[in-house]
Amino acid sequence: MNLSIRSSDETAPRPIPNPDDALTRSLKVVTLVILSLVLAAVAGLFLMRILPIVIVLIGATFFAYLIYPAVNRLQRLGLARWLAIALLYLALAVILGGGLTFAGPTIYAEAQTLTHDLPNIIARTRATIIGANASVLAAIPLGARTTAANLLDQFIHQLQGAAGGMAGRALQIALSVVTAITGLIIVPILAFYILLDSDRLREMAVGLFPGRLRSRTLSVLHDIDVVVGGFIRGQIIVGAVVAVLITILLLILHVKYALLIGLFAGVVDIIPYVGAFAGAIPAVIIAFVTHGPGTAALTVLGFAAVYEIEGHLVAPAVVGNKVGLSPLIVIIAILIGAEIGGIAGMFVSVPVAGIIRVLWKRFSRPQVVLHDVEPTAEVPESAIAIVKE
Repeated sequence: MNLSIRSSDETAPRPIPNPDDALTRSLKVVTLVILSLVLAAVAGLFLMRILPIVIVLIGATFFAYLIYPAVNRLQRLGLARWLAIALLYLALAVILGGGLTFAGPTIYAEAQTLTHDLPNIIARTRATIIGANASVLAAIPLGARTTAANLLDQFIHQLQGAAGGMAGRALQIALSVVTAITGLIIVPILAFYILLDSDRLREMAVGLFPGRLRSRTLSVLHDIDVVVGGFIRGQIIVGAVVAVLITILLLILHVKYALLIGLFAGVVDIIPYVGAFAGAIPAVIIAFVTHGPGTAALTVLGFAAVYEIEGHLVAPAVVGNKVGLSPLIVIIAILIGAEIGGIAGMFVSVPVAGIIRVLWKRFSRPQVVLHDVEPTAEVPESAIAIVKE
């Protein structure tokens, strides 16, 4: 006798699909997509309206990330957090004040001289391009040289228009200056409170999630901290090294405005890839106009040597691959940041792209959720207690 046992699933009749249920599910999906797009558009418009506030908050967060490790080290020595932050602020104020006292007058004098000489520099550059007296430029087709000269003409006209309209926009310019100064004052104040309440903010962020997701959330916050903090601190150190090396190079070559150009090159070097070209352009132009093609060629070689040192020695040792993005993704992120927020958007684009990468990597595939998390120096025990609840 052949006995077989059938499961209840095999014996039970299968329900007949209802077309109305499929239509309802499709309508729900379409409605959800439309609502998501509407909410994203509203959020984007809202962020654009409060963009100055967002920039100040991002600046305060970046500044807090910059000095966060030093605050932790002082805390381990037994200092209260508020006292550690205050001492760091005092040290930074002394360093900044000393730097301004030492280099400020020179930078100011060079800026005034450059402002006065800029139209003459541009005019001489245009004449050199069109005349092609140098053998290097003579090899460039006339059409390309004419296009470059026309671009310089447009730049001169824009400068003249901006200078002519300054009298009529004096109030607007004054308000912009006041807004910028206010932002510079607010940024360290906000950073102070971010540092003071960093543990509580982390606990609040972790506590927003269900218990089974809290360990993953804590791990994600740690990864974001490594990406953003490492990138910001590393890029600022690398930018400072580049500023010093470029200034020394230009002083050796007797290129005018050496300190001003070196400072500019160090600041824009914080923007990966783009900053290197942006920092070299004014130095090469000024060297070419004031000293000729020989000094300009030496300036190009010097910049290339500095950026080789940066790319192969300084940056790998200081920054490493904290963000974990390919060069193509970095350039795309910079272009998107420039379109959304201009220069400020270019500065913050790479850390934001790194955060998006961390979130995508963590939540795009299943993760193993750990229920026992050991305390570390970076994670407060109170946050770990929330994870274990």
